[in-house]
Amino acid sequence: MQPRALIGLGAVALAAALTAVFTLRPAAQSDPSAARRAVVTAEPGRSSSSTSPAAERPRTLADAMQVLAQPREPEMQLPPARARREAEASFEHIMQTLEALADAGERLPIARRDELYRNTNDAFSALSAALDPGSAADMQALEDANIRMKAMLRELRVGVPRRPPPLGEP
Repeated sequence: MQPRALIGLGAVALAAALTAVFTLRPAAQSDPSAARRAVVTAEPGRSSSSTSPAAERPRTLADAMQVLAQPREPEMQLPPARARREAEASFEHIMQTLEALADAGERLPIARRDELYRNTNDAFSALSAALDPGSAADMQALEDANIRMKAMLRELRVGVPRRPPPLGEP
């Protein structure tokens, strides 16, 4: 993985953790009665003597991490069969693109070769994640895809990018 991508992922994770911490933090930590009033006003009709001890305790980083760990949109995950079909279709599309470029016989600019490398690796990673490691047929298909991918990249002289992508690119 590219160093800038790792930094970007780390920044996103840090931002998500800080957002969760500040969201779950009581309104005023210096005044304990303010936290109790916040609990009471959040639950109208309940007096401060009837609030549970769990509701009065300050929220911790563990509470924030638990909230972050909960999947927010389950529809974002595809069923395994659909994920596999899409991964196979994506990989095939990338391979057809590489074959068309190879047939054209034109020399590709460095930026285009770097983009092709990233896209091809992403498609291969998605394919390998969608296949069953316990199936001999799937492992043979993955090996064939790997050989095909490497041959096409070699033919186009596409290699590991020497520099990270510009900041504006994903």
